[in-house]
Amino acid sequence: MNKKLPALVFIMVLVVVLLVPTVGSAEPFIGEGDLHKEAEVETEVLFKWTVYRNSTFTSVVRVEVDGDLEEWVTDISPDHFVLDDSGPYQIVTVSMEVPRHPSKNSYEGRVLFYYRPINSTEYDMISRDISVRIRGVAPAPESNTLIGGYPNPLPEPLDNPYGAFILNMAFWVALGWVFYFLVSPIIHGLTKKTKTDVDEIVIRMLRRPILGLIILYGFIDSFMKLNLTMGIRTTMYQIYMVLVLVMGGIIIYRIFDTVLHQIAIERGGMNTSFAKVLKPMLEKSLAVIITVAALLMVLRVLGIEATALLAGAGVIGLVVAFAAQDTLGNFFSGMHILLDRPFVIGDIILLENGDYCKVEEIGMRSTKLYNIREHEGIVLPNNSLANQMIINVTKPDISIKVRVEVGVAYGSDVQKVKRILREVAEEHPNVIDDEEHPIAVRFRNFGDSSLDFGLRVWIDDISKQWSIMSDLRERIDQRFREENIEIPFPQRTLWLHEMEKG
Repeated sequence: MNKKLPALVFIMVLVVVLLVPTVGSAEPFIGEGDLHKEAEVETEVLFKWTVYRNSTFTSVVRVEVDGDLEEWVTDISPDHFVLDDSGPYQIVTVSMEVPRHPSKNSYEGRVLFYYRPINSTEYDMISRDISVRIRGVAPAPESNTLIGGYPNPLPEPLDNPYGAFILNMAFWVALGWVFYFLVSPIIHGLTKKTKTDVDEIVIRMLRRPILGLIILYGFIDSFMKLNLTMGIRTTMYQIYMVLVLVMGGIIIYRIFDTVLHQIAIERGGMNTSFAKVLKPMLEKSLAVIITVAALLMVLRVLGIEATALLAGAGVIGLVVAFAAQDTLGNFFSGMHILLDRPFVIGDIILLENGDYCKVEEIGMRSTKLYNIREHEGIVLPNNSLANQMIINVTKPDISIKVRVEVGVAYGSDVQKVKRILREVAEEHPNVIDDEEHPIAVRFRNFGDSSLDFGLRVWIDDISKQWSIMSDLRERIDQRFREENIEIPFPQRTLWLHEMEKG
């Protein structure tokens, strides 16, 4: 017996050594995952783990969720699986849908991984703690308290949350009227010291909206102190946020509109191109931007995913931009003309084709011109107008330099001719003669049939240049006749040569 004892002990030790790792090695290895999430109401929350086989033995794994999160609609995929040679790992996804009216702001729970060897019936368990914090849900304040956490001092029957609601609302209404009657006039008095009237107008315009926002905030703050369910509090909080976003958008638009109106007045009044064209266009653009931004934020507050809407709007925008590229080109060219201001309504411009045109109207798609010479109305697309060289002949003023050419017969007194030309120019009432705009008479050339002179003068109105030049030519012709100065016809000398007969 003594000889068999060591062999028996050895066999028992060997069995224990072999069995212990076999059982312990069935525990799977669970990879790291994102254990803490933030989400909004009515959205889906996903948790993922990769579960690896940690032995040469086949294991059966079952996944469950418990804790606060157990009450949510939960989908576990897969909720049970086998780890073996053909599938040494498995990705486990736990998806949960946040309810529309959660009972609190944050939830905690556990994901339980039960495992056992394939040839066993007893499960062991590994757990992972998870949590979800809900955005956009109003916190539940301490009920029956006043501003600052003070207890409700009212006697019965108002020593309850409804009495605290009345006191809190009274406080916020009083605070709003204090701002309206005291603080706002003080700020209004300080703005009078500034050079511009914009800040004074904005402060006066914001008095009522700020009063409304103070009372609205006071109402929702007081309302949250009532003994209400989280669903009702969440709904009221969402309504409050929507109202704040709408009022904020209206306030921003009104401020911008006030600033534009003041700029229009400073730029010449409501009859300028800025006030008639650019101001309405900027107002409409801002209205669209504010509406879209407010709508996206409202959808976010309500827990609605707007990514698909944005993607669809982007695709539609590309299609519209491609189909209306000419219209958009004219639109942005009109923006360029209105902002850069190369010309304004009433200016006279010289186009590339030589036409002198008066600017009648500048629109967002086209510009209306009046051809001074031909007495015609012209409508040019802004894109065409912006892409050609334009000379604004009314800048820096409406005066223009013109030239009158004249020729006299050979043998005429040059000094007498120059004196007559200068006198004719000086006598005309629309000709400018000063240090900056001198009258110039030049003996230009010895022509084929005449002595050529040039009279260069400045006239006071570009739109009258053709009639003034006609007046100058008529007066020059009259003076030359009075002074017996001949304006010659073109002359040619012909030499005839008679050829001998035979």
